[in-house]
Amino acid sequence: MTTLTIASVQYGLGSRNGLTGIESAEHYWDGLASTIKEAAAQGANLVVFPEYVTAHLLAFTPAMSNEEACEYLDSFTAVYEKFFLEQSRETHMIIVGGTHICKEHDDYVNKAHMFFPDGRVETQNKFHLTPEEKQRWKLRGGNALNMIDTEWGKVAILTCYDIEFPEIARIAAKKGAELILCPSYTDTAAGYHRVRNCCQARAIENQFFVQLSGIVGSMSEPRPQIDEGHCQAGVFSSCDFPFPSDGILGVGTVNENMIVYTTIDFAQLRQNREHGIVAPFYDRRQDLYDREELDL
Repeated sequence: MTTLTIASVQYGLGSRNGLTGIESAEHYWDGLASTIKEAAAQGANLVVFPEYVTAHLLAFTPAMSNEEACEYLDSFTAVYEKFFLEQSRETHMIIVGGTHICKEHDDYVNKAHMFFPDGRVETQNKFHLTPEEKQRWKLRGGNALNMIDTEWGKVAILTCYDIEFPEIARIAAKKGAELILCPSYTDTAAGYHRVRNCCQARAIENQFFVQLSGIVGSMSEPRPQIDEGHCQAGVFSSCDFPFPSDGILGVGTVNENMIVYTTIDFAQLRQNREHGIVAPFYDRRQDLYDREELDL
């Protein structure tokens, strides 16, 4: 199988299931289940929720400090894992349940989870933490890249700020990744464009697919940890044969609560690597880079 249909979720913080915001944990999980059911009905193979998707659970609680919020969100970890495992098994789709704040050893981490219908769960801690995550959330960054095997090939997850660092994406490419998943949460237009532009740059540099999902809209009652989001989810490729000249395979409507469906073909990716006009993945000058680094 060479084609994969991805459902990239632009997750709205506003009206869900006919109500303004969410009013309970049950309402929150019902909203996620409705989104997953819609994706399954559209024939998706892979659903990708955004970074900090479970932070929406703060909507119906009093405002908390970041320390309190970490403990509160971690209390949902078992429920979160059980929910997405059941949804994956029932729908026969792979589901990236966005990222979730959970405790690992003695620290809290921002962890992406990828759930498979056969019960397998793959995880990836966010590597590069933003100043807010380091200074206010007091999170710990990841130290190991998980190369995830799927029936379509190898996949890696680079969460939001991670995509702004070309080194980790190149490592993933050299290890065989043909698809990067980038769940994100950006609360300004500038933050979104940094992530979006870097998604496209990484796709060009490494001649692989990059997928982006994110949070949109605003909370009816903002919380210190999450208040509003900006995103235009989508999937991107190299700007070269046989792909579109702008490298955009599919994008949503800016800041609209929706799912973006994109079908990608890994046979085309191999065509690009073999017959593209340029080959930035293969033409890199490692001898030059190593020498210049030593000269610094």
